[in-house]
Amino acid sequence: MLKGLRVIAGLVAIGACLLPSAAAAQDDSEPTPIIFVHGNSGSVQQFETSMMRFSSNGFPQDRLFAYEYDTAVSNNDAAVNNLDAFIADVKAKTGASQVDILAHSRGTTVMHTYLSTPERAASVRKYVNFDGRTSTALPGGVPTLAIWGEGDQTREITGAENVRFPNRAHTEVTSSSATFVRVYEFLEGEKPEVKYVVPQDPRHIRVAGRALEFPQNVGIDGGTLNVYRVNTKTGQRVSENPVYTKALDAGGYFGPFKVDGRKRYEFAVTTLAGYTIHNYPEPFERSDYFYRVLDAPALRPFIDRSDDHTTLTVTRMREFWGDQTDPVGNDSLKLNGLEVINPAIAPRARRVLAVFNFDKNSDHVTDTSAALSPFNAVSFLTGVDDYMPASADHSGKITVREVMRGGKEHVEKINVPNWSSTADTVSVFFRDYVAKKYKAPKKGSGK
Repeated sequence: MLKGLRVIAGLVAIGACLLPSAAAAQDDSEPTPIIFVHGNSGSVQQFETSMMRFSSNGFPQDRLFAYEYDTAVSNNDAAVNNLDAFIADVKAKTGASQVDILAHSRGTTVMHTYLSTPERAASVRKYVNFDGRTSTALPGGVPTLAIWGEGDQTREITGAENVRFPNRAHTEVTSSSATFVRVYEFLEGEKPEVKYVVPQDPRHIRVAGRALEFPQNVGIDGGTLNVYRVNTKTGQRVSENPVYTKALDAGGYFGPFKVDGRKRYEFAVTTLAGYTIHNYPEPFERSDYFYRVLDAPALRPFIDRSDDHTTLTVTRMREFWGDQTDPVGNDSLKLNGLEVINPAIAPRARRVLAVFNFDKNSDHVTDTSAALSPFNAVSFLTGVDDYMPASADHSGKITVREVMRGGKEHVEKINVPNWSSTADTVSVFFRDYVAKKYKAPKKGSGK
């Protein structure tokens, strides 16, 4: 499928598919559009990395889509029914007669129900089932790849291509390079040219996404997003003039806008409730049209706040492990030098993706001996009693240092201001992979 030309095009592609207005009609001579359906308490964050891997292989950016739905409700009726309109919209935008769907965890239950209706199944060319539902037959008769992570290795979908990754965690199976290779080959009929996220010229990076309330996946309606460039060493804004501003509505969409891949940024969302979310990602080495800034209003009552301490959440779409016998199998996450990943805070079985840090009872006492309630009872979350002093003018610094588990040590550090938790909350987003550095083509190379 002219893979070489698609890869070259993918290295410079900056198109936007995520916004509702984006879409040039195309026909079935183009690759089949891909839709990702997340799991419980999820969003497209679980597949953000793989979206960039697809575009790194020249897959058209405007044929990548994310279906996000409310997982705060106990049933999937709305999620199933609303998928009809979403798929119809994707087909109308792209001119495709069918779509490919990749679903994770609870999303696989949504899809098994959806595909049980023959008319609906007819719109799906291929289906990927990530670590979720089993079945004694192909869902809706659609060709299926079933990918299974750690856990019961006898799980299967009869008639599907069943692939097992016993050393990959539940969310990790959606984002690892090894699973990406199998997914790409299943969908496209050939191995990918590359299995990593290919860096782009840092002068040509674009970012788009959504600012959402978790876990309903509705936009922070009435809020305002301001994006600032920040000083790498301090986390402080380089200028009070934002590089991008967007008034948010019920969709929460923003961008695309230009960033410098060599710089760091703060995504600040001011809400109608009177508080601001300060989100700090790693540098963007490639255009990302599925970035998410998340708020969790339902959890705010359980987070103690005061003028003199900072509340800080760290998120990564590769589970944090803290209880493995072999130290190489554990992650490290230090806030101002304090290790917050240990067997009590992040046991492997808890599948922790987000670590909430705040001063419990506002008593200036730190205690990492046990995970805080109710975070210790909510899937994918944990809580740490961690006193981090704040300053009225947020002029201080908190250093967030991550060491990703694995034989090859990967260290990433993000410095952020010590915002007071009364009206501000801080979030840090780490990648689930080790980023590569951009290498400019040599003159005369023809690339």
